[in-house]
Amino acid sequence: MSRMAEAITRRGQRVVQVQVGLLVLFAGASVFHSPHAALSAAAGVVVAMMLAWMLRRSMARATELAVESPQQSMNMMYLGAAARFVALLVLMAVGLGLLGLDARFMVGAFVAAMIAGVLAARGQDSGRPTA
Repeated sequence: MSRMAEAITRRGQRVVQVQVGLLVLFAGASVFHSPHAALSAAAGVVVAMMLAWMLRRSMARATELAVESPQQSMNMMYLGAAARFVALLVLMAVGLGLLGLDARFMVGAFVAAMIAGVLAARGQDSGRPTA
């Protein structure tokens, strides 16, 4: 694994840690409203965690491919974005449609977890050589 792929993995782990903390926080706080709201909030954070995991995997693969084939690396990134979009639609449809979860709590927790994930991924740990 290259240095950049290792840096992506470290950032991904930091994102997961932040999102797990939010999962506990949102589910715990939503229990005061109702157990159904807590389940909905937890499901929203889990969807965000799944998308973050998919992003981390596709970024690490694309980074490894970038040395050998930049075009194939770029294709991997586009394919990963499309897969994450479809996964988001399917997971939200299952949660909101099939399971009948509360949209306010599921979507709200999802958005908050995604924003927290983006903020947690920021930093100087890119894995690129400094000189």
